[in-house]
Amino acid sequence: MEMKKVILGACLTMLLAAGTANAALVAEWDLTGKTGAEVSDAATQTAANVSGVDLTRGSALTASSASNGFGSTGWAGTNENQYYQFGFTVASGYQASLSELWIATRSSSTGPGTMGVYGSSDNFAHETLLATFTQPSAIYLNSKIDLSGLAAITGTYLVRLKEIGDTAPNGYATANTGTFRVANYYDGTYTPTGFYGDVTSATPTPLPAAAWLLGSGLLGLAGIKRRQG
Repeated sequence: MEMKKVILGACLTMLLAAGTANAALVAEWDLTGKTGAEVSDAATQTAANVSGVDLTRGSALTASSASNGFGSTGWAGTNENQYYQFGFTVASGYQASLSELWIATRSSSTGPGTMGVYGSSDNFAHETLLATFTQPSAIYLNSKIDLSGLAAITGTYLVRLKEIGDTAPNGYATANTGTFRVANYYDGTYTPTGFYGDVTSATPTPLPAAAWLLGSGLLGLAGIKRRQG
């Protein structure tokens, strides 16, 4: 009986291990050395079976200098084309389960004050508000945004950063000359802006079944051992 308990415990451990994966990089954009005024920035690294979607700005924004970042002016008022966009595409037959988005942002005192992070899997025919954050004046805000509540992603997934309202960090209306930038996340070490999670086959893996068959075999051996004893 004790032998069966040990083997069953080992099998349970194997099953849990087979169904669990550590969150890893899905896609990232390293902005080190950028001037901020680039038309777009391509993803610098992705997981296997994932391709990055360039970091771009909406047509209502104007590129502006932002050392080691991606910057723009033109945030005054409300316009559907005032946004930053980036994302990734998962290859056919695979899916991504996201855990977090790591990102740093900064507004000038007259730039956008409250930002929303929106996600979409249909090129923004529909969108979901994922998070909001309030920008301090001319100070980097480093954010880890929880995305664990999202369903598994197939195909292309896009994120947009858009101002909510029209109030700058200084309390006045956002100015057209005010700036907003995206940069690498910093917590003592610089980490590129990026999505983290797991990329797996969209078809259920046979590993748990294999582990169960192995466990059944071990139980059979235990029974033989007991009879032989």
